[in-house]
Amino acid sequence: MRHAVLAVGLAVSLACAVTVAPAAGADDLVVHEATVRFGTSVEGRPLVAVHRWSAGATRTTLVLGSMHGDERAGTRVVRRLRQLPLPAGVDLWLVPTMNPDGAAADVRTNAHTVDLNRNFPRYWRSAGAGTATWSGPSPASEPETWALQALLRSVDARTVLSFHQPLHGVDAYRAKSMPLVRRLARELDLPVRSFDCSGGCHGTLTDWANHRLDGRAVTVELGAAPGAVRLDALAAAVLHLATPH
Repeated sequence: MRHAVLAVGLAVSLACAVTVAPAAGADDLVVHEATVRFGTSVEGRPLVAVHRWSAGATRTTLVLGSMHGDERAGTRVVRRLRQLPLPAGVDLWLVPTMNPDGAAADVRTNAHTVDLNRNFPRYWRSAGAGTATWSGPSPASEPETWALQALLRSVDARTVLSFHQPLHGVDAYRAKSMPLVRRLARELDLPVRSFDCSGGCHGTLTDWANHRLDGRAVTVELGAAPGAVRLDALAAAVLHLATPH
């Protein structure tokens, strides 16, 4: 039932929220933009995505700014991606955060004190109760997890990038596409690293997406405090990656 409600809500948002604007620097290129509410957090805050696409788009990239409320750099990258001129053929879905309650409280977890990156139904196990990495009472127990799963199924992105902090690297652990990992590392000027959660990750977004969806999902760990110039460069690199060549 929850899947059905989310699917209906997403369809309504997509139908009603589209706007059109000319792309900067291109006389005949039109960039379309839609703001989509794809769910609601534990405390009732909207879960929002911005869909930006230009004529001739052939593949979709979804960028998740943050899952953990105290990791804000990826959200700032997403904000910059909303402002950049969009080249032809680009289809971007931009999610500033899937954890607005955690962001409001400046904590890692959602309002149920669940680590959302331990709550997805792939390799899930009950662990971390009473800590900031609690996996929750059951797989996909949280409304934020359900909502993002529904969005990802609907969007069917070729590439999903999930930003985190502060481990500084592009994650090769259980990678679905090592060529993509290596290209991301080059584009983002980050090392390739294996973030195995000290012995084996469980319930992560990327594991679930790589198992259940056709596209490739990659975790990108930024540093502890990237500056404005670095964030600008990261946004430009993500846009370059999303542009057909």
